[in-house]
Amino acid sequence: MKSWKEQLIEKRDESGFTSKEISDKTKIPAKFIRAIEEGDFSSLPAEIFARSQIERLFNFFELDPLDILKDYEKFIAPQEPVKDSFQSDLEESFFLKIKNFLNLKKNQKNFLIILSIIPIFLLLVFFIFKDSSKVTNNEKLITFDRITGEDKKELIQDDDIISESNLVLKEEKISSSADREIIISEADIELIRDIEIIIDGESWVVVFDKNERLLYELMQTGSYQFSGISPLRFKIGYAPSAKLFIDGKKISFSKAIKGATNYAHFLVNEVNKVDSIRD
Repeated sequence: MKSWKEQLIEKRDESGFTSKEISDKTKIPAKFIRAIEEGDFSSLPAEIFARSQIERLFNFFELDPLDILKDYEKFIAPQEPVKDSFQSDLEESFFLKIKNFLNLKKNQKNFLIILSIIPIFLLLVFFIFKDSSKVTNNEKLITFDRITGEDKKELIQDDDIISESNLVLKEEKISSSADREIIISEADIELIRDIEIIIDGESWVVVFDKNERLLYELMQTGSYQFSGISPLRFKIGYAPSAKLFIDGKKISFSKAIKGATNYAHFLVNEVNKVDSIRD
């Protein structure tokens, strides 16, 4: 069975059309037609626009674009990071040393002795600190017993004042923490936007909101309505055919259109500010 590349070149030769004539009929730049024929995906425009051009060219020659789109998917798929060989060797040698250490009978014996000593040491530390806290409390009681009656009254009154001030501080802390919770909860409120895209003709459109991808399809003439959480990100393959409305307000994204390709990639924030994104 012939490859998609052989089928495409054969159909083009049979048609007798030049690259310029095919470009005029399909509205695909001649340089992108050559890139598709050669399988040079790196020379194609952004993903959303490249897919549209591949499908349009194959449909023009009445060919199935499934195989070439599979190859294109492999091309744009993210590459798995290669682990640093030096780091890998270092980790391997470290674990090997530990393994060798534990394999020696002498070292195993020493290791067990250390493990048995640690709990005893922790218990000793616990009892030492426990006894020291008892001594401190006893000293306070003895000191208080030595104070005269009048001084005791003053000290008790002072303690009442201190406890009242502590109560005020606690109330202030509770109040401030409650205010902080209110501020945080207000910050966590998500802004849901009503989105409408009107297409006159045809265009690939991809839409992302704060959490997920909302839309990925080749849109035909018509109106499309849905909602998403701000901020919103848009990829529009053929920008002149698309109009965008958010919460009933028309959004102008002409500054985000990438030259002759008519492709637009941009972000719309909570106040409808449009920021162009470079691919």
